[in-house]
Amino acid sequence: MKWALYNLTSTTQSGGVETGVWRLARAFAEMGQDVVVIGGASQRPLPAAAQGLEVKTFAFRDRQRFPDLGSRARKLLERLSLAHNAFEELRHGGYDRLVVFKTYDVGPALWAARGGAAKVGYLSGGTEYYPGYAWLGRRLDYLASVSQHNAQQMARATGLRPAVNYLGVDGDCFRPTAPDEALARLAGLTAGDEVIVTAVRLVALKGVQRAMQAVALLAGRRPRLKLLVAGEGPYLPDLQRQVDELGLVGRVCFVGYLPQERLAGFYALGRLAAFPSLGEEALGLSAGEALACGLPVVASDLGGLPEVVGEGGILVKPRDVEGLARAFERLLDDVDLARAMARRGGERIGRLFTWRACAQRMIDGFATGVGSAARRGE
Repeated sequence: MKWALYNLTSTTQSGGVETGVWRLARAFAEMGQDVVVIGGASQRPLPAAAQGLEVKTFAFRDRQRFPDLGSRARKLLERLSLAHNAFEELRHGGYDRLVVFKTYDVGPALWAARGGAAKVGYLSGGTEYYPGYAWLGRRLDYLASVSQHNAQQMARATGLRPAVNYLGVDGDCFRPTAPDEALARLAGLTAGDEVIVTAVRLVALKGVQRAMQAVALLAGRRPRLKLLVAGEGPYLPDLQRQVDELGLVGRVCFVGYLPQERLAGFYALGRLAAFPSLGEEALGLSAGEALACGLPVVASDLGGLPEVVGEGGILVKPRDVEGLARAFERLLDDVDLARAMARRGGERIGRLFTWRACAQRMIDGFATGVGSAARRGE
């Protein structure tokens, strides 16, 4: 079976969707499938996960070069410019399966496959719907969402009922390991510190500020409590200012961006991991990565996070700082509970959230037409 995984940004930037494409491609290759990743032409080096995979790139027009008709219009035009240049490859490349990961690529993929042997699928992780999207969705051979939450969003907005296909956690990177001593020195950690960790993009919707506020509530009775934050993003200056305002200097440390291969050692520094998101993430796989590394988590009861966490942690209402503080303290005080939650969470990740499982669900979905009758109202 020859697969094309088509996504412009897989070769031009890094992020959750991009990482997912590469990991899924590698899983297909390891399962004996013939797979090609198709993306936009770029001078950016390919990630380590691309090693050994066949990659084809095509020129496109950057969205900033289009008139400012709104961000969604620019995204659409950018992706159509790639589709124009990749069309012949998509139609005549001999693919049996063509998979896209963004709503704006559904139409071009269906058009390229028209009259050919390729079946077309879409794995959704967002909500950028547009007029005509439901009509296109009913013509797909495979339609899935990365979480039950995202599937319900799509159903409410479009009437389509996709299958659920969870993404994976890279077991080579995310597993229990020794603490990263260099990071411990950077953060000024000492024996006996009670460390909470989080690794997210630093934007307001990730809720790091709420974790800081919860630490401030506990500071008076937990003098060794500290928060370590890995990641980068535009909200960092605001967070640094809030450290001063909350009186948390010396208790909160921003260690910056960490590549995936260092995150397990980062997580090993913590007693628990926090993901107090304020936005409805489609899945929230960072919590799964922490669970795979042997930590219990405290996360918002929001979006796809509950599906990842399961019995591996404590869910808290978004914006409930006092509830967040209580959850932190409960896991810090009850070591047996924390270990039990971490164990159950790790087992859940190993069972449901692997790239091989994701790839197999996709193979099976294409073969059986899972959800197709429901999509077409039959």
